[in-house]
Amino acid sequence: MTYLSWYRIKCLFIPHTIERGFRLRRAWVKIAFRILNIKLIEVKGELPPQPCLYVVNHRNLIDPVICAHIKDAYFLSKAEVENIPFLGKGAELTGVIYVKRDEKDSRSAARATMHNTMKAGLDLIVYPEGTTGTEEKTITFHKGSFDEAASLGVPVVPIALEYKNKSDLWIEPSLLKQFLIQFGKKETQVKIEIHQPLISDNGTTLMRKSRQLIDQSLQDMHKDWHQLWGTNELKES
Repeated sequence: MTYLSWYRIKCLFIPHTIERGFRLRRAWVKIAFRILNIKLIEVKGELPPQPCLYVVNHRNLIDPVICAHIKDAYFLSKAEVENIPFLGKGAELTGVIYVKRDEKDSRSAARATMHNTMKAGLDLIVYPEGTTGTEEKTITFHKGSFDEAASLGVPVVPIALEYKNKSDLWIEPSLLKQFLIQFGKKETQVKIEIHQPLISDNGTTLMRKSRQLIDQSLQDMHKDWHQLWGTNELKES
């Protein structure tokens, strides 16, 4: 609220641009990392210089905070978020694109938005699983974003993101309970691996290769943390 209020006052004198919006987001994320004590204990790979579609596995509600820390890029969000006081406007000013959708055309609306964003030469971050997963590997990917990238010849960059402890995963059915757990932790340790860009005119090929690379990264990360992963049991290291 403080950051956004100050920024809106400044916009009365200096017009808003997305570059300024990204700077605002970086400043907020920097403070959020300190408050939440998020530790990037390992970051492998480098971000490419050209505009890309970044596909990331989805673990919990602070994934976008971490992604925004490593890359200035646009995110997609459902239009309902726009109506949340402060959060909705703040997200819009700092790189979130809202998708107005209903049950009949939600997928086509999202794909059209992704297509237009990438066609404009803008970086875009998506979570192809569509929801959070607590499995050892990723859950099923949705193919829409990969098809759009393939049709435009946009490189796809798979990014694996993993947390150390069970409490870092979205394991609570209640949003409030998960919020209190996640934001009440003393420390959150994270590993990231950025893979080389993939280029293909086949969306299925891009999707399968991206998932394969992310899954392999997750398995490698788990070895170092000595954590038991699986569908039946998760325990903290």
